[in-house]
Amino acid sequence: MRTHLKVKVNSLSAEMTIIRRQELKWKKRARDARTKQKSDSVAYAEQAFWSLRGHRTELKAEMRSAHLANCAMKGTPYSVTEPICYGVLKGFGSTEPNWQVIQDTVERFSKDEPNRQGALQKFSEWIADAKIWYEGNEQRLPAFNAPEKAAERRVEAALRKIDRKARRDAEAPQVEQSAA
Repeated sequence: MRTHLKVKVNSLSAEMTIIRRQELKWKKRARDARTKQKSDSVAYAEQAFWSLRGHRTELKAEMRSAHLANCAMKGTPYSVTEPICYGVLKGFGSTEPNWQVIQDTVERFSKDEPNRQGALQKFSEWIADAKIWYEGNEQRLPAFNAPEKAAERRVEAALRKIDRKARRDAEAPQVEQSAA
């Protein structure tokens, strides 16, 4: 049922929040131990911190898949759920959603749906649209590049202004001041 999927999304969110708070606690303990120069305490605190960090990182991928599955079952388009998914702009820390995990999650949580076949058909249409959006929707690429291009234009305008001022100063006749 979709309600169970909502519970899963909410519980994953809460778990990630709790883990992040514990990370901060262990990070502070490691910092304090470093200040007091207690090497065994530092090692234990750092090990606890990195263990929690790794677990939270794993949960992020699971949370994303569960969230996308929930959105698919609700009928929310992927383009609304993740409007800035870099897709073809790799290297920006974005990864492609795990479509298979999303599909498995939808199948798992749609077993009790009254119209299961209709729900799966709706999901197959959703995932086809989602893959098209992810692979390179031309509408989102200009929106992604707009702030960068505006900053480049501002820098170029400032450089032109500095260059004009330098030329004016170079062309202006040098006025000698006479000593009185």
